[in-house]
Amino acid sequence: MPITHLSGLQLKRAVISGAQRVIQMQEQLNNINVFPVADSDTGTNMALTMRSVAEGALLCKDGSVHGMSQAVADSALMGARGNSGAILAQFFQGLAEGFNGRIRATLEDFAQAVQRAANNAADAIAEPKEGTILTVIRDWACWIQLKWRGNTDFRALLADSLPVATQSLQETPRKLKALAKAGVVDAGAQGFVHLLEGVFNFAQSGKIDRIARAGLTFGNAKAKIEEAPEDITFQFCTEALIVGENIDRKNLKEQLRPLGNSMIVAGSPERVKIHIHTNAPEQVFAIAQNYGTLAQTKKDDMRRQHTRAHHDPEVQTIALITDSACDLPPEELIRHNIRVVPLVMNFGHQSYIDKVTMTARDFYRLLESSPHHPKTSQPAPADFQEVFQQAAVNHHQALAIILTGALSGTLQAAQRAAQAVKPQIDVHVVDSKNVCVGQALIVREAAEAIESGVDNLEELKNRVEWATQNVRLFISFETMEYLVRGGRVSRFRGALARLLRLKPILLMDAAGKPEIVAKTFGGDHGRRKLMGIVKRAATGKRRLRFLVAHANNPAGARYHAEWIRQYFEIPEVTIVSVAPVLGAHAGPGAIGIAFLGE
Repeated sequence: MPITHLSGLQLKRAVISGAQRVIQMQEQLNNINVFPVADSDTGTNMALTMRSVAEGALLCKDGSVHGMSQAVADSALMGARGNSGAILAQFFQGLAEGFNGRIRATLEDFAQAVQRAANNAADAIAEPKEGTILTVIRDWACWIQLKWRGNTDFRALLADSLPVATQSLQETPRKLKALAKAGVVDAGAQGFVHLLEGVFNFAQSGKIDRIARAGLTFGNAKAKIEEAPEDITFQFCTEALIVGENIDRKNLKEQLRPLGNSMIVAGSPERVKIHIHTNAPEQVFAIAQNYGTLAQTKKDDMRRQHTRAHHDPEVQTIALITDSACDLPPEELIRHNIRVVPLVMNFGHQSYIDKVTMTARDFYRLLESSPHHPKTSQPAPADFQEVFQQAAVNHHQALAIILTGALSGTLQAAQRAAQAVKPQIDVHVVDSKNVCVGQALIVREAAEAIESGVDNLEELKNRVEWATQNVRLFISFETMEYLVRGGRVSRFRGALARLLRLKPILLMDAAGKPEIVAKTFGGDHGRRKLMGIVKRAATGKRRLRFLVAHANNPAGARYHAEWIRQYFEIPEVTIVSVAPVLGAHAGPGAIGIAFLGE
């Protein structure tokens, strides 16, 4: 059946699919990052931006293209990172303006909206250059504008437009000397084409593939760059988000112009994102404050990033892989380029991809309303195999840190996949003997080791083994109902616990199995008990790192995080929401506290 109109739901799924494709390709985009500065972060910045976009789309329940596109635009602006991220934010803002007032969009509406999006993106740049993401966006949008009349199907229009964008991308080195010298296409432009690939993949299949990779190929080009940080005229990539009223973007742009280059001023009259390369970031922030409240600020040292990325291009880092039971904050997963193989959640016949097509909010809403108890499904060996093969493009070795084999067959699936890809890449699979934030601390330890320069697999395995042995995860429950439903606790024990109003506190033991270490009556008694257990277990350890997780209980998580911060004198304690695949067993109200110390 032809797709003659675009609904809000279709737009949501297309955007999420496109975001997954960009996130998937972030390392390849970093490898070809040359313009405007060769600091190897274009992929990371675009991935962070699109992660924010996907989250905004998932959270939006508006069925109109107007409401959905506005939610996407707002999320893009809030999460925009780097030069290309800011351009994407302005692109989505233009798209939302083009869809204003539309419940569904016709092909004509779509053509006008993408043309407006392309114009908005160009207007945001102080000094636009040919051969960048702007060129590809413009060429693609112009083709859509010219050809929509000859089409009656969105699917066909997108299929025919993708080669146009790809051709424009291939021509970027002819338009920008820096690209020709480095032997690559523009990274931002390539990222936009990957976004279109993900959208096209959804249009063809009608569903979001696990990581939006089916039928798509991977590039392995690397820019030829010599280390020369002194050639970077403006040292700091500076960003700020201004929230105010009637913000005059044109005037703001003129005030900032003398302070640097690569300037982008994107957004709406109420929210504006500034991106500029400058030697005076504090002056940028001071000017921005005159236009409203600064909701976000950031300054990155591009000379340091350039040196770190190019000081020894022959060094092969180790790829890091985990599964979606690892509750590390999404931004950390992207910044450390940690590949995630998702588990699947089933409510009856309806399947959801953990952390891709289901948010925590949606999960707990369904948990209350669905007649079906959720069931989790481990990834197939083929899912791991594809991710391992993707890692093989840039790595000879990989470490996969997987949720405890005592509770899931996910570990076996990863091990089977590692054997299958042995000729392409050496993958060592580690049983974390943990879940949730316990698993996350182990993965974080590995990521920080790789970032600090550890490039020997045996050394990295030893560090992970140490973390596995020393991490502690305690979980308190507000109800045992979901442990009973999921088969983790017998019905007899569940009934007895309900009768006595007892609620357990579990520890993940050395074998990766949950062990009851205390029973409480919940509420204040449960909180005091959990804090006492953590205090005894963590006191005396050095360099303590904590993570706190919650199952639809943010207030409880904040209470425990604040207590940890004060008692252990830790500046900040990160709070995360439990993955839906774990929330199905923990149930609403559960709190997890994990720590790692020496």
